[in-house]
Amino acid sequence: MKKIITSTFASLMILAGSTVTTVKAESNEINDAISPEWIAEDIIITPSWFEEYSISLKSSTLNSNQYVFVHNNGQELSQSDVSSMIEGSIEIEPDENNQQANLVGIGYYTVDGKVQTDFYFSNIENTPIKDIRKYAIEIANEEYSQTNGFRTNNLTDVVVSPYAYGDTYHWLIYSNQEKDAYGSYLVAGFIDSSVEYTKNGTATIGGKKVSVWDVKASNQSKPQNSYQTRQIASRHTVEPYVPDQKLLSYGPTTTTTGSNFSVSLTNGFPTISWNFSRESVDVIDNSSLSAGYGKWTFDFPLGTKAAKGSFLMQPGIRVSNASGMVKFQHSHQGYFYKNLSYQGIGVTGLVTRELPDL
Repeated sequence: MKKIITSTFASLMILAGSTVTTVKAESNEINDAISPEWIAEDIIITPSWFEEYSISLKSSTLNSNQYVFVHNNGQELSQSDVSSMIEGSIEIEPDENNQQANLVGIGYYTVDGKVQTDFYFSNIENTPIKDIRKYAIEIANEEYSQTNGFRTNNLTDVVVSPYAYGDTYHWLIYSNQEKDAYGSYLVAGFIDSSVEYTKNGTATIGGKKVSVWDVKASNQSKPQNSYQTRQIASRHTVEPYVPDQKLLSYGPTTTTTGSNFSVSLTNGFPTISWNFSRESVDVIDNSSLSAGYGKWTFDFPLGTKAAKGSFLMQPGIRVSNASGMVKFQHSHQGYFYKNLSYQGIGVTGLVTRELPDL
């Protein structure tokens, strides 16, 4: 069943959903399936600017230079728990294997007067709170560093666009068989996805006034524990919302030669282009303009630098919206390989981001 979370403000999302493979686990094995590198220590150094609350004690205010982390002790948060923390809505839907993530924590802070929100998701039940806390502190430390201590510039010098949003998702893909000495499944790889949404304005297309949005995704594959990335499939789409929303342009297209992948978003507004490194990776374009989806399969030759290390993929789409809120749906599949016995194949499920528009 679809889960919908709605509310009033925010612009940055962290989604940390762990996907357990289809191998049947006994008893509590799935709940304990945390890689050793993700088992939190009993003692964690908590920054002085990091404030933690359980749902029953959550703060109603947010001070400058402070990161507020809210959770429900490892249990799923309800819609009412987050109704005042996000802008627009988020729809969490099961994929074709009926898998979907559970929202287990929220972190939020301000940068130059604009609220930023991190969403932490998990696909396991009863997620250990110490694991959620450790991950939240890691993310908060990274954001604190990147923003120079949650910048507090003079707001008269800062222009905050109401039509630019950024979401970041993190998924864990587990091995289908390999376990550590404690009997826990090993993490085979991570899929991270940062998505930028930009509203260019309005245009007249086919005699009708519409808004035009650009979506740039930065999807990164990060194999772990001596696994290699074999294949990553990504889908960024407005297909469920056709005909009110239409796919106008997308990239890259099928590429098996050259040193870079190229993306050019056209139609409706001036062209926006960018390149990203190809290395030894091939991409197969499975997109459909008429159906409204951009879909790409990236193939990695085993033994190469791209397969063994982190690799960044940056597809993009340009869409039009004719009425109401604008929606974007994202999903990925990761295939990480060690040998014929040990592989990790996982899907992220479907996440739809809805933003204010017309």
